[in-house]
Amino acid sequence: MSNNRATNRATNKPQRVPVSGQRDILTVYGKDSNKQYRFVKDNDEGGMRIQQYIRGGWNFTDPSGGIIVGEENVHKSKKGEGSIVRRPAGEGQWLYLMEIKKEWYDEDQAAKAEVVNQSESAITGTRSPDSDDGQYGSVKIKSAQGKHYVGT
Repeated sequence: MSNNRATNRATNKPQRVPVSGQRDILTVYGKDSNKQYRFVKDNDEGGMRIQQYIRGGWNFTDPSGGIIVGEENVHKSKKGEGSIVRRPAGEGQWLYLMEIKKEWYDEDQAAKAEVVNQSESAITGTRSPDSDDGQYGSVKIKSAQGKHYVGT
């Protein structure tokens, strides 16, 4: 029986993190696969960046939903203070953990990708070989998604 106690103490002991080692302070565990998460830094006293995210459908992540963030030094509000997860960002600023429905996040990403695709199409726009527009040469772009665009 004493052997089990020693084993339990050893497994429940917090892992030592060297001062000069990598510190896991922003990794989020226990995420819902139907949501997208992001730490948002509020850059001004008026909270305008946070308000922009809220208008975009993002909400503060409730820590009581099983979310665990990195190390123990992450601030979690007490009941009655509001349900948020935040982390000091330095110089008196904070990072707030926010979440959005995965469906909405994917829609936003697709809209951003469409703008990029339109810009790339404008740059690589194809011309007729008989065109007399005074332009010559070609442009080749390899996007981060592996797509190739070629214009002449």
